[in-house]
Amino acid sequence: MSIYFRQSSSSSDPASTTEAVRTMLPLAQQPHSSIENEHPAPPPDEGERVVTIDMKNVHSDAILSEFLAKTGATVVRPTPDEQAEMRQVEERVERAVIDRSIVKKFIDDKRREERMLALARQEAEAIKAANQ
Repeated sequence: MSIYFRQSSSSSDPASTTEAVRTMLPLAQQPHSSIENEHPAPPPDEGERVVTIDMKNVHSDAILSEFLAKTGATVVRPTPDEQAEMRQVEERVERAVIDRSIVKKFIDDKRREERMLALARQEAEAIKAANQ
């Protein structure tokens, strides 16, 4: 994985910010990714530095550690509100599992009852036919 960093300009001039936004490539024009090196990473532009991380056959924890060390990034912990929201999502997932099992049991019972009624009708028709 290659991560490109642009050196931040010392001026906070709105014109330079506009220029930086204008030079950013739209997603459709950005270079493709490839694990087979079909599309190798492009060379850095002037004022860019590249951090490369070898991710092949490496555990995600090791990749994260290397990413944090090489880029100087920091881990952002979820806020209490985000933690509460994640708990609610987990509870909804658990409830969905329970609800699916209840609905499956209801449908299975209904199908079993319909099969039993169809069988009883067939037997009744057979008895009627035998008595005529």
